[in-house]
Amino acid sequence: MFMNVPFKLKMNKYRIGHIAEILCRIYMFFHGYKVIAHNYKSGTGKKNSCGEIDFIVQKRKTIVFCEVKQRKDRSAFLFALTRQQQKRIMNGAQFFMKTHPQYTSFSMRFDVFFVQFPYKIKHIKNALYSDNSF
Repeated sequence: MFMNVPFKLKMNKYRIGHIAEILCRIYMFFHGYKVIAHNYKSGTGKKNSCGEIDFIVQKRKTIVFCEVKQRKDRSAFLFALTRQQQKRIMNGAQFFMKTHPQYTSFSMRFDVFFVQFPYKIKHIKNALYSDNSF
């Protein structure tokens, strides 16, 4: 005897964001990138933390630092990435490059993904610019 039980999965903001990040990593994989880190936390703790980067990928001699923003509607994307978050990503990238000397000869890029479920992914290459020399 089979029971007809509806499948319910609790979806809070964290889980939805996590799923969006996974989809973006898969997207990058199918575009020839190798994921070298995800949910990368830079620094040693709250007081010395440089920030967190959603995921980091590599293709040839380029390291790409990726930020994923999931929103319900398109208008929310305009305000999704604050100046403070941009600074966090830049600081995290700087920390990553300093602590991973094998990538010093690589070029860097900062990409942002905007995800709107069910299946819309907008990938913006070179979304952030840093004039800092790492």
